Amino acid sequence: MHPKPTLRQTMRERLRALDEATRSTASAQIAEHILRNCVRPNAAPCIALFGGLRNEPDLVAHLLPALLAQGVCACFFQIEHHALQPRQVRSMEDLHRGAMNVWEPHAHCPHIDIAALDIILVPGLAFTREGARLGRGGGYYDRLLSQPACRAERIAVAFDVQIVDHIAVESHDQHIHQIITESGLIQSSASD
Repeated sequence: MHPKPTLRQTMRERLRALDEATRSTASAQIAEHILRNCVRPNAAPCIALFGGLRNEPDLVAHLLPALLAQGVCACFFQIEHHALQPRQVRSMEDLHRGAMNVWEPHAHCPHIDIAALDIILVPGLAFTREGARLGRGGGYYDRLLSQPACRAERIAVAFDVQIVDHIAVESHDQHIHQIITESGLIQSSASD
C-alpha cells in the first residue's frame, strides 16, 4: 500500500496525462450518469456540487445547467472559517473563482443548512470500490462529512483513472457511498 503523499503524486500525474478532449467527453458522460442516477422525476433534491480545478470532472459546464433546468436546489461550498459552507446558486452568475481557484458562490447566495443537503458530490484524487477516499490534503470534506447534521448521500465524482485498489485510511477519513465515473455508477461497500 502506498503512503498518501506518494499516491497523491501518482494520481496528479495520471490526471495531468488526460488531455482536454478526454476530460470534456468524460465530464459530459459523468453528468449524464449523475442525472440518471441521482435526480428522480417529480423530486427536486438539494445537491452540493464542486468544481474549478483543471483536472477535475467539469460539473459546472456539464451538470449545473441541467440541474437548474429540472428545479434542483444546487449548492456550491464557500470556505468560511476553514469549513465548507453550502450556499444555493441559481445561475452561473452566482459563481466566482475563490481563493483556491475553485468555483464558489457569491456572498449574496443564500446559506443552506448542511442537514438540508440530500446529495453531496465529493471530489478527491483517488477512490476505492470499498468507499475509501484520498483527498487533496486539506481535510475540508472529511470535516464536512463527519458533522452529525450531515446525512446526505456521499457520491464521489471521478474519472475512471482515479479508481485504485488500496488507500491508506486514517481514523478521521470519511468514506463515500457511491462513485460515479464516465463508465457509470459504483456502489461502495461503505453504504451497506
